[in-house]
Amino acid sequence: MFGVFRIWPVVLVLCSCTPLDHLGQNLTAGWTTLVRRLGLTASPVALVDLSACEVARILPETACVQGVYFSDFVEQDHSNHIRPAARYRHTADTLLGDKRMPLSHFSRFYGVEGGKIKAGRLGLFADSTIVLPVRNRDCGYISRIEIYRHPGSRGWLYVRNPFAALKYHLPLVTYYPPDTGVAVFGRDGNRMAEPTVEAARNGKIFLADSLGHAVFINNLPGFDPALLEQLNALLEAHPMGPVLIDNGRYFRFRLTRGSYRDYVRQDLYRPDSCLFVVGSLQQFAAKI
Repeated sequence: MFGVFRIWPVVLVLCSCTPLDHLGQNLTAGWTTLVRRLGLTASPVALVDLSACEVARILPETACVQGVYFSDFVEQDHSNHIRPAARYRHTADTLLGDKRMPLSHFSRFYGVEGGKIKAGRLGLFADSTIVLPVRNRDCGYISRIEIYRHPGSRGWLYVRNPFAALKYHLPLVTYYPPDTGVAVFGRDGNRMAEPTVEAARNGKIFLADSLGHAVFINNLPGFDPALLEQLNALLEAHPMGPVLIDNGRYFRFRLTRGSYRDYVRQDLYRPDSCLFVVGSLQQFAAKI
């Protein structure tokens, strides 16, 4: 027993070492990737009115985290796309990210300012606000979304050949829900072509305007009529535009008891400076 008590402090010290933390994250990320590729993940329905939240960039030291919703794409070698607005206005560094994307290709940006997240032209942000480029094309603001299901369509499972699944990095089992389409309508009431929402309809969608009105959506086809009506009431009051976010490795989210470390463990270890994670803070009612 004496030997056991002498070993435990050493184990605790080792487990607190940063390299072991990184190894643990990489193991978790590998398991999460395997589960996703096997088609065993669920995509819960979610609608969060971010306009009613205190929104923040979630960092390892952020306190009182409520939800953790989404993140931008990781640019590990050149994460110069995450910078104060002033450095976008006055810079000679115009090639962004690992793929060296020209700054001239981006007309909109998004960031958190004053507890609200907004997206729009660079000029609307204060110099010190951390902003990122909006990667999708500006197709206009959305005022209504409709969901339609093709008559007679049923969900079905597709089981792939294990060797083909491994070779092409595909899930072994994929569930295809009933054939569901999404129709997006602009401010003028006319249907508009908006590929970002259509492509992400089964996963995360982030919509925002330039004034701080924003929503987070997950699994749009799973919305029942009441939830869709709630979403459309928000869009009717304040039309919003989509912002492309990472819907791949970082597909999970937490509506309550959010944790930065739990969120980033979905992928291999990356330096915190490479990540821009968006969430909300707990709101405590004043005690009288």
